[in-house]
Amino acid sequence: MLELPKSPSGSLCPYYYLGGELHPLKYGNYGTNRKRLQAVLNAEQEFILASTGTRNRRIWVDLYQTDLDDATIAMLVDHLDAIRPKILKLCLVGCSFRARRRVRAVMRRRTPELHSATRYFSD
Repeated sequence: MLELPKSPSGSLCPYYYLGGELHPLKYGNYGTNRKRLQAVLNAEQEFILASTGTRNRRIWVDLYQTDLDDATIAMLVDHLDAIRPKILKLCLVGCSFRARRRVRAVMRRRTPELHSATRYFSD
């Protein structure tokens, strides 16, 4: 039986969609465990940056049940900025309205081009 490759966060990758790759990043269910989340972010970053192509991935980030305090938001934005050369579109899913506003503000200041390519969904 054919084994499909999985990324460090546990999603099937690559998942081809509309001429590019869709890459779901499962960063949900970490609650306040920032160290565990940081380990997954680092592993995922290495995995994505080692992949072929540039600006060919549609990234979907699952943030359900992960507390997005200021330090976690900064860590997430730094991670997204590091993988920016691979991102065509970015979607953040599962953050509250308040967290969404805070993520947008940090992203607008640090990476304006990534900010404009990002969409947010609550469900």
